[in-house]
Amino acid sequence: MEQQAVISLGSLEASLGLSRVDLLLVIRELGIQPVRKGMRTWIKQEETGLIYQHLGRSDPQEPLVAEVVTVEPSTPNNELMVTSNQGGGTVDEEFKKYSKLRLLRERIEVLDLLRSTEIELTSHEICSLLELKRLPSLEPLDDGAVGFRRMGLEFEKVSRPGQRLSWKARQAS
Repeated sequence: MEQQAVISLGSLEASLGLSRVDLLLVIRELGIQPVRKGMRTWIKQEETGLIYQHLGRSDPQEPLVAEVVTVEPSTPNNELMVTSNQGGGTVDEEFKKYSKLRLLRERIEVLDLLRSTEIELTSHEICSLLELKRLPSLEPLDDGAVGFRRMGLEFEKVSRPGQRLSWKARQAS
């Protein structure tokens, strides 16, 4: 049998910065047939170029050439400088970075508020707050209650007859 050059999905995920689900969706869109051997899935070397082209990225094995440029702030109308009144891609990237940090800070503040006030939330609200697709598997907590641990907190399952399931956040011990 003829040997083919293949790349594992894990290394392709890392080089593209995609999750496994996103990578598999791209592979399905392009009609690429992965090579399966046991529990492992591989992609043929010659088909990886199609994936990079589809995503609008260049092959990561190309050498990266960079040049350090110093910008003098005293030079008027320097095209390399980005000021607050100019619209540019760098400003958008900075805005995205700081908005993500702001959202993270707000999530942390909400989690701290939940911990200190012992407000109960529904499963959907907990998943949204923790950015989970589904709740993790339950485990016994230190005091015998049932729940799960995330982000330094314990989320205790609260069940009352005739009411919906809710969750209470508390400090992990």
